[in-house]
Amino acid sequence: MNPRRGMPPEPDDPFSNDETDLEKSAIRRGLWLDESQEVVAPRRASRALPDDQDDEPTLSSIDLAPSRRGEPADEADEEPAADLPPAGPAPHSPASTSPDQAPETPAGDDDGSRWRLRVVAATLLGLGAAFGLGAIPAEPAPLAQTIPLITAISRICPAPNGAESTLLAASLEGDIQLRTIGESGTSAEPGWLQLPGRTQPVIISPAVQESGVTGGSLLSSDRQLWWGACRAPLDDQYVQVPGGANADLLIINSESTDALVDVTLSGPDGEIVGDGLRGITIPADSQRVIDLGSFADDVDALGARIRTSLGRVSAVAQIARDDGGDFATSTVQSTGLIIAAVPADASGTVVLLTNPGTSRAVVQIEAVSEAGRYALPGFESVTLDAQRTTAVDLTDAIGGLPVSVVISGRDLIAASAVVTTNGDLGIEPAQVVDESVAANDLVAVVPGPGRLQLANPGDQESLIVIDWGEDQAEATTTASAGTVVSVPIPEGAETVRVTSTAPLSAALLLSAQGRSGFAIAQLEPAARTQASMPVEIDAGLGG
Repeated sequence: MNPRRGMPPEPDDPFSNDETDLEKSAIRRGLWLDESQEVVAPRRASRALPDDQDDEPTLSSIDLAPSRRGEPADEADEEPAADLPPAGPAPHSPASTSPDQAPETPAGDDDGSRWRLRVVAATLLGLGAAFGLGAIPAEPAPLAQTIPLITAISRICPAPNGAESTLLAASLEGDIQLRTIGESGTSAEPGWLQLPGRTQPVIISPAVQESGVTGGSLLSSDRQLWWGACRAPLDDQYVQVPGGANADLLIINSESTDALVDVTLSGPDGEIVGDGLRGITIPADSQRVIDLGSFADDVDALGARIRTSLGRVSAVAQIARDDGGDFATSTVQSTGLIIAAVPADASGTVVLLTNPGTSRAVVQIEAVSEAGRYALPGFESVTLDAQRTTAVDLTDAIGGLPVSVVISGRDLIAASAVVTTNGDLGIEPAQVVDESVAANDLVAVVPGPGRLQLANPGDQESLIVIDWGEDQAEATTTASAGTVVSVPIPEGAETVRVTSTAPLSAALLLSAQGRSGFAIAQLEPAARTQASMPVEIDAGLGG
């Protein structure tokens, strides 16, 4: 007769004399418990067990246990069993029963049978749980957490070297924090700010944590109008001017540590070298002025690349000539650039192109006009020699139309436009062609009268809403794909905000009221700071 499952073998079993080992093996399999103890279902297998739980059943031990019944346990697995209950039948219970006769067992044995069945059932449930762990769905991810980000975007506003300017600035919300370079004090100013008599660069920041600021420096004389936009500091940027004559490069370090700067100059014939251009240390919270005329007085196109190996700086040039003057704020290199606005009836439009690479670059120049977008005749393929800044005259090709100029190619270049009208010149740095959502919301302060020109270089029509600020009526217009539109600046407007259904580029074309003078003030994306942002934490990445 085969031994019953969970019972010791018959006396004629060759292993019946090894009852002690069988008892220990049965105990290790969890098939016997003290009659006075409650049966506890086995715990679900965990990924790792502490060292003091090595004897807990595992998947492999459960699978192999039936084939070892009746075999002696390995000596290495033996443990002291003095305090454990006996595994065999009680002394007064028969070792076996015939099928026709029910055993006469005490009540304790009936209880033992019941808990044996429970143990077997619990073991099977444990097996099912072990094999079904992969089917258990992952716990839901925790609620979104927040990661702190920057709390403010600061802008550095230039001041002319040797003259006075008026600072114009506006915040998207709340007041403006202002500090002058070289001074430690910070003042709180209203959200619309107009401060004349500035001779030193200033730093502006939003007082409201999740706001932003925009602005610039305005210089007006009898015959000239200058506009220098407030810009964030960078570690790599370009400033381009129509030659070095009567031009100064202003490098502003607004940070609390020194900046280490290299300036690379390039003209039509290649790189222009000279003492004092490499390894320039600009002390914290100070400005350095470099006379560009001492390096390139006789060229008609000059590009300056300003790179830092330590810190960040803001760079701007100023040109003061009898035939026109202006600030030249910085631009960056890209494979797709756009000059936002060239006014109607401009007497001259020259684009300065800098190729900083070591090989020739080829670009295409297009116009976005009121009639559509097209390649400018004669400029479908323009070759730019390596490490040179080239002046490309587009005056005749544009033909006096109000346009936006798009420059595209396979290599990185930098570009700015020098536009002459109303007896003065305006220098407009190119912007990266931007198809992001941020470009659908543009802002600027309004330094004076003139026109707002908007370019839609994309392939979708754009519905445009123009907010001219407090006490001004909103204006709406539509720009078809690949076209420009122009609207007059209403009298008394101090700020402008443009919202559109497609990315735009835009600029204010400024004129001096009642006298000569011209300047260009670009609109920029309404970049707001964000104190924190929601981040979904993946539960599978761990805590």
